Amino acid sequence: MTGSGGRPLALVIEDDLRYVRQLRGDLEIGDCRAVFAGTGAQGLNEAVAETPEAVLLDLGLPDMDALSVFAQLRGSCDAPVIAMSAREDDAGIAGALEAGFDDYLPKPFDLDQLLARLRAVLWRAPGAEVGAPPPFESDGLTVDFATAEVTVGGRPVALSAAEFRLLRFLARNRDRVFRPAQLVEEVWGPEYAGDRHLARVYVRRVREKIERDPGNPRHLVTKAGVGYMLRKHG
Repeated sequence: MTGSGGRPLALVIEDDLRYVRQLRGDLEIGDCRAVFAGTGAQGLNEAVAETPEAVLLDLGLPDMDALSVFAQLRGSCDAPVIAMSAREDDAGIAGALEAGFDDYLPKPFDLDQLLARLRAVLWRAPGAEVGAPPPFESDGLTVDFATAEVTVGGRPVALSAAEFRLLRFLARNRDRVFRPAQLVEEVWGPEYAGDRHLARVYVRRVREKIERDPGNPRHLVTKAGVGYMLRKHG
């Protein structure tokens, strides 16, 4: 992971001391600096004071609704935000993804899962990627694998790290249909294979950014009863 000043700074908003202890140790192993807050209000103050490069936000805070904290974070800093919640909290996870969280980390998690999610949201293409394939180009949509840039009709499109990972995978496998479970496993990893919300929510979010009419998509299409694919025109 890279970030400004060498070691990236993560803000952790979590009240469960078990996870605070785990995260403190795991982030140190991952060469990541950390600031901790036990309440939503404290977390919002730390976000302004510390300008973190990533935020880990627990969905079950004692003082504030996590979605309210997320909305206020979006107004005070541009750091990607990862939701943390129990894997069986389907409603909470779905709500977080619908609200626009950049990614989520199911509890319990291990070191590799934590660092993989942080690397994903912190990753920024520093320049040409050695061996990157030519850009995907189709009917005004361009996905540049080397620079992680996406344009529609020549205009830049801002995608979150997770949104870009999904679009990049589909662009590399253009005109191939993937079941939702396949997409989740390929883009997020096998440990997320049972999380059915991810494909649906992120496909919708990507469509809203790359399609002229998201309700009648031309690029990222659905094959009824099967799955999704990115269509190559021309």
